[in-house]
Amino acid sequence: MKNKIYITGHKNPDTDSICSALALSELKNKMGDDTEAIRLGNINKETQFVLDYFGVKPPRLKTSIKPQVHDLDIDPAYCVSPGISMASAMELIQKNNINSLPVVNDSDKLIGIVSLSNIASTYMEIWDDSIIGRSNTTFENILEVLRAKIIYKPKNMRPMDGKMAVKAIKNQNLIKEGDIVIVGDDKDDQASVIKSDISLMILTISTEIDDDILELAKKHNVAVISTGLSTFMVARILPQSVPVEYVMTKNDLVVFHKDDPIDEVRDKMSQSRFRSYPVLDSKGQVIGNISRYHLISRDRKKLILVDHNEKNQSIEDIETAEIVQIIDHHRIANIITANPIHFRNEPVGSTATIVSEMFFENGIKPSRETAGLLCAAIISDTLLFKSPTATDTDKYILEKMRKIAAIDVEEFAMQMFKAGTSLEGRKADELLKSDVKDFSIENKHVRVCQIFTMDLDSIKNIEDELKESMRSALDKNLCDTFILMITDIFREVSEVIVIGEFEEAIARKFGKEINNNRFISEGLLSRKKQLIPTVSMAISEVI
Repeated sequence: MKNKIYITGHKNPDTDSICSALALSELKNKMGDDTEAIRLGNINKETQFVLDYFGVKPPRLKTSIKPQVHDLDIDPAYCVSPGISMASAMELIQKNNINSLPVVNDSDKLIGIVSLSNIASTYMEIWDDSIIGRSNTTFENILEVLRAKIIYKPKNMRPMDGKMAVKAIKNQNLIKEGDIVIVGDDKDDQASVIKSDISLMILTISTEIDDDILELAKKHNVAVISTGLSTFMVARILPQSVPVEYVMTKNDLVVFHKDDPIDEVRDKMSQSRFRSYPVLDSKGQVIGNISRYHLISRDRKKLILVDHNEKNQSIEDIETAEIVQIIDHHRIANIITANPIHFRNEPVGSTATIVSEMFFENGIKPSRETAGLLCAAIISDTLLFKSPTATDTDKYILEKMRKIAAIDVEEFAMQMFKAGTSLEGRKADELLKSDVKDFSIENKHVRVCQIFTMDLDSIKNIEDELKESMRSALDKNLCDTFILMITDIFREVSEVIVIGEFEEAIARKFGKEINNNRFISEGLLSRKKQLIPTVSMAISEVI
């Protein structure tokens, strides 16, 4: 199993989640680790603006952390064409110490598998003398297998659709048109088989051909080759020129794809008898082979969590991974680890602030692009220090990072907030998925979405649609209570919409009366530090 460490923020990632993952990956890689930043959801408008501004590609979307086939060091693929001879296939199998060869077409798509057992079984079968013609064996295969040289080959060679024969008796009636005939140095035998209009005459023990016999072969359009092998050896080896497509397994092929989970591969292997299996990419092309011994390792993928430590906010199958570190600025929740880990949790306004500190502590200077990402994340999560979560540490770190990033903080913040808060063309369902987190409070499932805007009134046109979508989430049992927090950054006020249980209790805890599922709360900016603690107290008092 490869030792790459994946770094991810939470589902429905915001700017802090994405930028902190990317920045931490750069830091870890500079310190000698092999890491990759990933994301668990779509990039929102604000984050996309930030990535575009600094010319950084978004992390790869990953929806599962289960070990997959591409995480293994699989064997290389020795693919062959369907026309290759059995002898050549056997040589490849022996030379590379493998058990089978994938057979692919001109587009490199798998069409069959030729195995050691496929070839070995042919030696046990009693093939009739028409096997060469029946299997569409090529002239080139025969030449290769017999290690023969061409004496004469017609431009329009007769089809080799007859039987194999040895000219050892005088009964000429046994030789038919199109046959492949093995002869020695007897000129009468050579002439007689040529006159029967055979397709190919094979001369044994390096027999040379006289000029008059060669002319006769040309006249009758008969190909002639010569080999150093004896008649016995030619007759024995000639069937090995049969192409592998004649003996390969074509049906009920067991194959795996590079993204298949290892658990599923193991189950499927246990139900089959093969020793190795082709691995295909997304285009259906063979990229390697996998065997049971590849699955011996029980290593799990290594994972670093940033900007969250709640199981329901992380990747779905997180229990299959090994969490090696958590860096967060939220409350400590319900992530469970099998072993002690490095857990860094600080009461600051942004995870990016902590990641920035780690750069400075290790004496490593971030790239300009990464410094820009860290600045953007701090500005975003602290609402340019308007949020009550903002600390002096955030301000200090931003001042240091903005010099490396070479940005004007005020100007950049205005551009970023404008790009991120634009509601133009956005639908209710899209908005409710843009920055949403799930919380477990007193065994109640509470979903909280926060939308930032520069004009609170701009939400009124789609408020009914938002409420309808929130009710739909409750109808689908996705949550018990859905809270939407629409925050006006510059007026420092939020409209709160509550659908589901505890509507009045939540409003009352904020000192407000709820009207049509909504209330306005002045000074409410932070989901983490203001909304969630108040909602938790409201629910606890009711229950």
